[in-house]
Amino acid sequence: MSKRYPFWLKWTTILLGMVLVVIILSYGQFILMPLAFAGLIAMLLEPLCQQLERVKLNRMVAIIVSMLLLFIILGGIISLLSIQLVQFTDRLPEANQKIQAVSNDLRQFMEAKFNISPSTQLEYFEQGLSAVVNKSGEYMSTALGATTSVFTTLGLLPFFIFFMMYYKERYRSFLYKLWQGEDEVVNEVVDGIQGVTQNYIIGMAAVITLLAVLNAIGLWIIGIEHVLFFAVFAAILAIIPYIGIIIGSLPAVIFALLFTDSLLNPLGVIAIFAIVQFLEGNFITPNIVGSRVSINPMVALAALLIGGELWGISGMILFVPFVGILKHIFDRVDALKPVGYLFGDSKQ
Repeated sequence: MSKRYPFWLKWTTILLGMVLVVIILSYGQFILMPLAFAGLIAMLLEPLCQQLERVKLNRMVAIIVSMLLLFIILGGIISLLSIQLVQFTDRLPEANQKIQAVSNDLRQFMEAKFNISPSTQLEYFEQGLSAVVNKSGEYMSTALGATTSVFTTLGLLPFFIFFMMYYKERYRSFLYKLWQGEDEVVNEVVDGIQGVTQNYIIGMAAVITLLAVLNAIGLWIIGIEHVLFFAVFAAILAIIPYIGIIIGSLPAVIFALLFTDSLLNPLGVIAIFAIVQFLEGNFITPNIVGSRVSINPMVALAALLIGGELWGISGMILFVPFVGILKHIFDRVDALKPVGYLFGDSKQ
Protein backbone atom coordinates (compact mmCIF):
# COMPACT_ATOMS: atom_id res chain seq x y z
CA MET A 1 0.00 0.00 0.00
CA SER A 2 1.48 3.37 -1.05
CA LYS A 3 2.29 5.85 1.70
CA ARG A 4 -0.06 8.85 1.95
CA TYR A 5 1.58 12.19 2.68
CA PRO A 6 -0.09 15.00 4.66
CA PHE A 7 -2.14 17.43 2.58
CA TRP A 8 -0.02 20.45 3.55
CA LEU A 9 3.26 18.68 2.67
CA LYS A 10 1.94 17.49 -0.69
CA TRP A 11 0.73 20.92 -1.84
CA THR A 12 3.76 22.75 -0.40
CA THR A 13 5.96 20.49 -2.51
CA ILE A 14 3.81 21.16 -5.58
CA LEU A 15 3.97 24.94 -5.04
CA LEU A 16 7.75 24.83 -4.58
CA GLY A 17 8.02 22.79 -7.77
CA MET A 18 5.93 25.36 -9.66
CA VAL A 19 8.12 28.19 -8.36
CA LEU A 20 11.22 26.29 -9.49
CA VAL A 21 9.73 25.76 -12.96
CA VAL A 22 8.93 29.49 -13.27
CA ILE A 23 12.51 30.39 -12.26
CA ILE A 24 13.97 27.95 -14.80
CA LEU A 25 11.68 29.25 -17.56
CA SER A 26 12.52 32.86 -16.74
CA TYR A 27 16.30 32.56 -16.49
CA GLY A 28 16.74 29.82 -19.09
CA GLN A 29 14.68 31.41 -21.86
CA PHE A 30 17.72 32.14 -24.06
CA ILE A 31 18.23 28.41 -24.71
CA LEU A 32 14.74 27.09 -23.90
CA MET A 33 12.96 29.45 -26.30
CA PRO A 34 14.76 28.37 -29.52
CA LEU A 35 14.50 24.75 -28.41
CA ALA A 36 10.75 25.16 -27.92
CA PHE A 37 10.29 26.79 -31.34
CA ALA A 38 12.46 24.13 -32.95
CA GLY A 39 10.41 21.36 -31.32
CA LEU A 40 7.19 23.00 -32.48
CA ILE A 41 8.37 23.26 -36.08
CA ALA A 42 9.97 19.80 -36.05
CA MET A 43 6.67 18.19 -35.01
CA LEU A 44 4.86 20.18 -37.69
CA LEU A 45 7.25 18.99 -40.41
CA GLU A 46 7.39 15.36 -39.28
CA PRO A 47 4.31 14.14 -41.27
CA LEU A 48 5.70 15.74 -44.46
CA CYS A 49 9.09 14.18 -43.79
CA GLN A 50 7.48 10.75 -43.37
CA GLN A 51 5.65 11.18 -46.68
CA LEU A 52 8.94 11.97 -48.40
CA GLU A 53 10.54 8.90 -46.83
CA ARG A 54 7.76 6.74 -48.29
CA VAL A 55 8.88 7.77 -51.77
CA LYS A 56 12.33 6.32 -50.98
CA LEU A 57 14.09 9.51 -49.89
CA ASN A 58 16.83 9.20 -47.30
CA ARG A 59 15.87 10.46 -43.83
CA MET A 60 18.44 13.27 -43.94
CA VAL A 61 17.38 14.35 -47.44
CA ALA A 62 13.69 14.22 -46.45
CA ILE A 63 14.35 16.50 -43.46
CA ILE A 64 16.28 19.01 -45.58
CA VAL A 65 13.58 19.05 -48.28
CA SER A 66 10.86 19.55 -45.64
CA MET A 67 12.73 22.48 -44.12
CA LEU A 68 13.37 24.03 -47.55
CA LEU A 69 9.67 23.83 -48.42
CA LEU A 70 8.79 25.61 -45.18
CA PHE A 71 11.36 28.35 -45.79
CA ILE A 72 10.17 28.78 -49.39
CA ILE A 73 6.57 29.28 -48.21
CA LEU A 74 7.64 31.80 -45.56
CA GLY A 75 9.87 33.53 -48.09
CA GLY A 76 6.96 33.76 -50.54
CA ILE A 77 4.74 35.44 -47.96
CA ILE A 78 7.50 37.92 -47.04
CA SER A 79 8.19 38.63 -50.73
CA LEU A 80 4.50 39.31 -51.40
CA LEU A 81 4.35 41.82 -48.57
CA SER A 82 7.62 43.38 -49.70
CA ILE A 83 6.34 43.87 -53.26
CA GLN A 84 3.25 45.62 -51.94
CA LEU A 85 5.45 47.78 -49.72
CA VAL A 86 7.57 48.82 -52.70
CA GLN A 87 4.42 49.96 -54.50
CA PHE A 88 3.69 52.35 -51.64
CA THR A 89 7.07 54.04 -52.08
CA ASP A 90 5.97 55.20 -55.55
CA ARG A 91 3.40 57.40 -53.83
CA LEU A 92 5.86 59.06 -51.44
CA PRO A 93 6.00 62.34 -53.46
CA GLU A 94 2.22 62.56 -53.21
CA ALA A 95 2.44 61.88 -49.48
CA ASN A 96 5.08 64.58 -49.08
CA GLN A 97 2.81 67.14 -50.74
CA LYS A 98 -0.05 66.08 -48.50
CA ILE A 99 2.09 66.43 -45.37
CA GLN A 100 3.22 69.91 -46.40
CA ALA A 101 -0.36 70.99 -47.05
CA VAL A 102 -1.53 69.66 -43.69
CA SER A 103 1.45 71.32 -41.97
CA ASN A 104 0.65 74.70 -43.51
CA ASP A 105 -3.02 74.41 -42.56
CA LEU A 106 -2.06 73.46 -39.02
CA ARG A 107 0.33 76.41 -38.65
CA GLN A 108 -2.32 78.84 -39.89
CA PHE A 109 -4.90 77.32 -37.54
CA MET A 110 -2.59 77.61 -34.52
CA GLU A 111 -1.73 81.23 -35.38
CA ALA A 112 -5.36 82.24 -35.93
CA LYS A 113 -6.92 80.43 -32.95
CA PHE A 114 -4.17 80.57 -30.31
CA ASN A 115 -2.06 83.49 -31.55
CA ILE A 116 1.08 81.36 -31.72
CA SER A 117 3.55 82.71 -34.27
CA PRO A 118 5.18 80.36 -36.81
CA SER A 119 8.60 80.90 -35.16
CA THR A 120 7.19 79.85 -31.77
CA GLN A 121 5.52 76.84 -33.34
CA LEU A 122 8.85 75.88 -34.90
CA GLU A 123 10.55 76.18 -31.50
CA TYR A 124 7.94 73.93 -29.89
CA PHE A 125 8.32 71.47 -32.73
CA GLU A 126 12.11 71.35 -32.35
CA GLN A 127 11.78 70.76 -28.61
CA GLY A 128 9.28 67.97 -29.16
CA LEU A 129 11.43 66.46 -31.90
CA SER A 130 14.48 66.53 -29.59
CA ALA A 131 12.53 64.69 -26.88
CA VAL A 132 11.33 62.12 -29.39
CA VAL A 133 14.87 61.56 -30.70
CA ASN A 134 16.23 61.08 -27.18
CA LYS A 135 13.49 58.62 -26.31
CA SER A 136 13.93 56.87 -29.65
CA GLY A 137 17.61 56.41 -28.84
CA GLU A 138 16.72 54.58 -25.64
CA TYR A 139 14.16 52.41 -27.40
CA MET A 140 16.60 51.77 -30.25
CA SER A 141 19.25 50.48 -27.85
CA THR A 142 16.72 48.11 -26.30
CA ALA A 143 15.42 47.06 -29.70
CA LEU A 144 18.97 46.48 -30.98
CA GLY A 145 19.70 44.11 -28.12
CA ALA A 146 16.43 42.28 -28.73
CA THR A 147 17.09 42.13 -32.48
CA THR A 148 20.56 40.68 -31.92
CA SER A 149 19.03 38.01 -29.71
CA VAL A 150 16.34 37.29 -32.33
CA PHE A 151 18.90 36.89 -35.12
CA THR A 152 21.03 34.63 -32.93
CA THR A 153 17.96 32.49 -32.26
CA LEU A 154 16.98 32.42 -35.94
CA GLY A 155 20.52 31.40 -36.87
CA LEU A 156 20.43 28.44 -34.48
CA LEU A 157 16.85 27.43 -35.24
CA PRO A 158 17.49 25.42 -38.46
CA PHE A 159 20.19 23.37 -36.74
CA PHE A 160 17.94 22.62 -33.77
CA ILE A 161 15.09 21.61 -36.09
CA PHE A 162 17.32 19.34 -38.15
CA PHE A 163 18.85 17.49 -35.21
CA MET A 164 15.52 17.13 -33.40
CA MET A 165 14.03 15.49 -36.49
CA TYR A 166 17.12 13.42 -37.28
CA TYR A 167 17.45 11.97 -33.76
CA LYS A 168 13.71 11.54 -33.21
CA GLU A 169 13.88 7.76 -32.74
CA ARG A 170 16.79 8.10 -30.31
CA TYR A 171 14.67 10.35 -28.08
CA ARG A 172 11.84 7.82 -28.21
CA SER A 173 14.27 5.00 -27.31
CA PHE A 174 15.47 7.08 -24.38
CA LEU A 175 11.90 7.25 -23.07
CA TYR A 176 11.54 3.47 -23.55
CA LYS A 177 14.64 2.93 -21.40
CA LEU A 178 13.44 5.47 -18.83
CA TRP A 179 10.02 3.80 -18.45
CA GLN A 180 10.75 0.16 -19.14
CA GLY A 181 7.70 -1.96 -19.88
CA GLU A 182 5.59 1.11 -20.71
CA ASP A 183 6.31 1.26 -24.45
CA GLU A 184 2.64 1.51 -25.38
CA VAL A 185 2.03 4.41 -22.98
CA VAL A 186 5.17 6.18 -24.21
CA ASN A 187 4.03 5.86 -27.83
CA GLU A 188 0.57 7.16 -26.96
CA VAL A 189 1.94 10.19 -25.11
CA VAL A 190 4.55 11.08 -27.75
CA ASP A 191 2.09 10.71 -30.63
CA GLY A 192 -0.48 12.74 -28.70
CA ILE A 193 2.02 15.55 -28.10
CA GLN A 194 2.76 15.70 -31.81
CA GLY A 195 -0.98 15.81 -32.55
CA VAL A 196 -1.54 18.65 -30.07
CA THR A 197 1.30 20.66 -31.63
CA GLN A 198 0.06 20.18 -35.18
CA ASN A 199 -3.49 21.12 -34.18
CA TYR A 200 -2.22 24.27 -32.49
CA ILE A 201 -0.36 25.44 -35.58
CA ILE A 202 -3.40 24.69 -37.75
CA GLY A 203 -5.51 26.68 -35.28
CA MET A 204 -3.14 29.67 -35.45
CA ALA A 205 -3.24 29.54 -39.27
CA ALA A 206 -7.06 29.54 -39.07
CA VAL A 207 -6.99 32.57 -36.74
CA ILE A 208 -4.70 34.54 -39.06
CA THR A 209 -6.87 33.66 -42.07
CA LEU A 210 -10.06 34.70 -40.29
CA LEU A 211 -8.52 37.97 -39.10
CA ALA A 212 -7.29 38.73 -42.62
CA VAL A 213 -10.81 38.17 -44.00
CA LEU A 214 -12.42 40.37 -41.32
CA ASN A 215 -9.83 43.12 -41.84
CA ALA A 216 -10.28 42.98 -45.61
CA ILE A 217 -14.08 43.21 -45.39
CA GLY A 218 -13.91 46.21 -43.05
CA LEU A 219 -11.31 48.07 -45.12
CA TRP A 220 -13.18 47.30 -48.34
CA ILE A 221 -16.38 48.77 -46.87
CA ILE A 222 -14.52 51.97 -46.01
CA GLY A 223 -12.97 52.09 -49.47
CA ILE A 224 -9.25 51.86 -48.59
CA GLU A 225 -6.89 50.87 -51.42
CA HIS A 226 -4.43 47.95 -51.19
CA VAL A 227 -6.87 46.04 -48.99
CA LEU A 228 -5.03 42.70 -49.31
CA PHE A 229 -1.72 44.02 -48.04
CA PHE A 230 -3.17 45.92 -45.09
CA ALA A 231 -5.46 43.03 -44.11
CA VAL A 232 -2.77 40.31 -44.22
CA PHE A 233 -0.10 42.49 -42.60
CA ALA A 234 -2.38 43.37 -39.68
CA ALA A 235 -3.61 39.76 -39.33
CA ILE A 236 -0.09 38.39 -39.03
CA LEU A 237 0.97 40.99 -36.47
CA ALA A 238 -2.27 40.64 -34.50
CA ILE A 239 -0.94 37.40 -32.98
CA ILE A 240 1.48 39.65 -31.05
CA PRO A 241 -0.57 40.71 -28.02
CA TYR A 242 -0.97 44.32 -26.94
CA ILE A 243 1.37 45.97 -29.49
CA GLY A 244 0.55 43.79 -32.50
CA ILE A 245 -2.70 45.57 -33.31
CA ILE A 246 -1.01 48.99 -33.00
CA ILE A 247 1.87 48.10 -35.33
CA GLY A 248 -0.40 46.22 -37.72
CA SER A 249 -2.91 49.04 -38.09
CA LEU A 250 -0.40 51.90 -38.47
CA PRO A 251 0.23 51.50 -42.25
CA ALA A 252 -3.50 51.50 -43.02
CA VAL A 253 -4.19 54.46 -40.70
CA ILE A 254 -1.34 56.53 -42.14
CA PHE A 255 -2.40 55.65 -45.69
CA ALA A 256 -5.99 56.68 -44.98
CA LEU A 257 -4.78 59.90 -43.36
CA LEU A 258 -2.55 60.87 -46.28
CA PHE A 259 -4.44 59.65 -49.32
CA THR A 260 -8.10 60.21 -48.43
CA ASP A 261 -9.94 63.50 -48.16
CA SER A 262 -12.00 62.75 -45.06
CA LEU A 263 -10.87 62.40 -41.46
CA LEU A 264 -13.60 59.79 -41.03
CA ASN A 265 -11.57 57.28 -43.08
CA PRO A 266 -8.60 56.96 -40.67
CA LEU A 267 -11.01 56.97 -37.73
CA GLY A 268 -12.97 54.18 -39.46
CA VAL A 269 -9.77 52.18 -39.98
CA ILE A 270 -8.91 52.52 -36.28
CA ALA A 271 -12.43 51.42 -35.32
CA ILE A 272 -12.27 48.36 -37.59
CA PHE A 273 -8.93 47.15 -36.24
CA ALA A 274 -10.06 47.80 -32.65
CA ILE A 275 -13.22 45.71 -33.16
CA VAL A 276 -11.34 42.88 -34.88
CA GLN A 277 -8.68 42.86 -32.14
CA PHE A 278 -11.38 42.72 -29.46
CA LEU A 279 -12.98 39.73 -31.20
CA GLU A 280 -9.59 38.06 -31.65
CA GLY A 281 -8.44 38.43 -28.06
CA ASN A 282 -11.70 37.49 -26.36
CA PHE A 283 -13.39 35.02 -28.71
CA ILE A 284 -11.48 33.93 -31.82
CA THR A 285 -8.08 32.87 -30.45
CA PRO A 286 -9.27 31.35 -27.14
CA ASN A 287 -12.03 29.34 -28.87
CA ILE A 288 -10.32 28.28 -32.10
CA VAL A 289 -6.83 27.65 -30.73
CA GLY A 290 -8.10 26.45 -27.36
CA SER A 291 -10.45 23.91 -28.94
CA ARG A 292 -7.70 22.70 -31.29
CA VAL A 293 -5.49 21.77 -28.32
CA SER A 294 -8.46 20.54 -26.25
CA ILE A 295 -8.21 23.19 -23.55
CA ASN A 296 -10.97 25.57 -22.53
CA PRO A 297 -10.84 29.27 -23.52
CA MET A 298 -10.16 30.48 -19.97
CA VAL A 299 -7.07 28.28 -19.64
CA ALA A 300 -5.92 29.36 -23.13
CA LEU A 301 -6.26 33.02 -22.15
CA ALA A 302 -4.38 32.43 -18.88
CA ALA A 303 -1.62 30.66 -20.84
CA LEU A 304 -1.35 33.69 -23.15
CA LEU A 305 -0.98 36.06 -20.19
CA ILE A 306 1.52 33.90 -18.29
CA GLY A 307 3.54 33.26 -21.45
CA GLY A 308 3.67 36.97 -22.20
CA GLU A 309 4.86 37.73 -18.68
CA LEU A 310 7.65 35.14 -18.75
CA TRP A 311 8.82 35.08 -22.39
CA GLY A 312 7.17 38.11 -23.97
CA ILE A 313 5.81 37.69 -27.48
CA SER A 314 7.40 34.25 -27.90
CA GLY A 315 5.71 33.08 -24.72
CA MET A 316 2.30 34.13 -26.02
CA ILE A 317 2.89 31.88 -29.03
CA LEU A 318 4.42 28.93 -27.20
CA PHE A 319 2.58 28.61 -23.89
CA VAL A 320 -0.82 27.62 -25.33
CA PRO A 321 0.59 24.44 -26.95
CA PHE A 322 2.65 23.90 -23.79
CA VAL A 323 -0.56 23.79 -21.74
CA GLY A 324 -2.16 21.50 -24.34
CA ILE A 325 0.81 19.13 -24.05
CA LEU A 326 0.62 19.23 -20.24
CA LYS A 327 -3.09 18.41 -20.37
CA HIS A 328 -2.37 15.46 -22.64
CA ILE A 329 0.18 14.17 -20.11
CA PHE A 330 -2.07 14.88 -17.11
CA ASP A 331 -4.87 12.82 -18.69
CA ARG A 332 -2.58 9.77 -18.61
CA VAL A 333 -1.32 10.14 -15.03
CA ASP A 334 -3.89 8.95 -12.49
CA ALA A 335 -2.90 11.46 -9.81
CA LEU A 336 -3.14 14.38 -12.27
CA LYS A 337 -6.33 13.44 -14.13
CA PRO A 338 -8.42 15.99 -12.15
CA VAL A 339 -6.08 18.77 -13.33
CA GLY A 340 -6.36 17.50 -16.91
CA TYR A 341 -10.15 17.55 -16.59
CA LEU A 342 -10.02 21.13 -15.25
CA PHE A 343 -7.93 22.22 -18.27
CA GLY A 344 -10.26 20.50 -20.74
CA ASP A 345 -13.09 21.98 -22.78
CA SER A 346 -16.79 21.46 -22.16
CA LYS A 347 -16.99 18.54 -24.61
CA GLN A 348 -14.89 16.32 -22.34
